[in-house]
Amino acid sequence: MWLWQDFDHFAFNVSERLSGAEDHRSDEQFSPVADELALRAQNHVRKLRAQFPDLESVAGNLAAQPVRRGWFWEPWNAGVAAALVGDVSLARQRFDSVLDEDPVAPWMDAAQRTARELVAMVGDGDAVRAWALNSIASCRQKLRLTPEPLEKIFGAGTSM
Repeated sequence: MWLWQDFDHFAFNVSERLSGAEDHRSDEQFSPVADELALRAQNHVRKLRAQFPDLESVAGNLAAQPVRRGWFWEPWNAGVAAALVGDVSLARQRFDSVLDEDPVAPWMDAAQRTARELVAMVGDGDAVRAWALNSIASCRQKLRLTPEPLEKIFGAGTSM
């Protein structure tokens, strides 16, 4: 989940099914299954942390995804990440893809308004960073997550 989306719920922007469903017949039967699932989840978290160690890796990974009509959040998140690392051209391209989508739901109108705001500020890295930090702080509060020091979000030397 990219916290700059400022949701009040969890979203799975990078995910994959690691196994099929497991039936619960008894605690004795399910206990080793649960242990195995927890171990697999722990290993997958390590893999994701290695895949996304920093903002540049996030931006590169999201930029590598093709733009697919109907996959609204993929270009939106790629645009945000590109703007945060200073790739103005890619950010504009991905936000243009977002704005080309037909807003069939109110949440899409809101996200497209935000995309327009970000397009207007995409050349100003400080403004994009301030927007992202505010969105992340708001999302963390909505999800009841503990606040993170700014340097943990954008690295050492962050000031605001």
